[in-house]
Amino acid sequence: MTVDSKEFLSVWSYRIQAITSAVLQLAIAVLVIILLLKGVWISAFAGAMIFALTFVPAFFERQLSVHLPIEFTLLTTVFLYASFALGEVRDFYTRFWWWDLMLHSLSSLTIGIMAFLAIYVFHMTRRVQMTPIYIASMTFCLTVTMGTLWELFEFSLDWFFQFTMQKSGLIDTMTDLMVDVIGAFIAAILGYLYVRNGDSLIVDRLIHYFVAKNPKLFN
Repeated sequence: MTVDSKEFLSVWSYRIQAITSAVLQLAIAVLVIILLLKGVWISAFAGAMIFALTFVPAFFERQLSVHLPIEFTLLTTVFLYASFALGEVRDFYTRFWWWDLMLHSLSSLTIGIMAFLAIYVFHMTRRVQMTPIYIASMTFCLTVTMGTLWELFEFSLDWFFQFTMQKSGLIDTMTDLMVDVIGAFIAAILGYLYVRNGDSLIVDRLIHYFVAKNPKLFN
């Protein structure tokens, strides 16, 4: 495959992922409007919060003046759409016992890679000198923290707005946290291998993309 062919595929891959993210955001917005028209105020409010969360990657890009890989935006939007539109509104959490575990597995791994990327920037720019095992440990801790914050978000919706995001209470919470820990551990291992060996499957491509798109950070 020639360089031009690779660049062409890369551009189209970016466009497809960006369009998919936009379509899912629009779907959530339409769902919120439908819920409002039906007078389901609590679900509409939760949907509006979920819709706002889909813009978190864009918010960080603007506030920090960086370019994130489009995969992060896509996976964030897919997770939120699958969690709310399918999980809550379409009742996938009840219909499919594995739905919640699948979402937490994918999200924890994605958040873990994002956490590693953020930490690695400080290491690569020589702002902070860290050993591979320390970077892996920080990646693990930050990922588990984010998973815990999501559980607090679910609990808050259940407690204050009578949602049922934590289907089986303590069992659901602890199961989600265990899955988050596993995802965080995998992300930490991938980060460790990359820092030590300079190659780690998808992490390698994401790092190269991030460095290429943010040259100012690495001057």
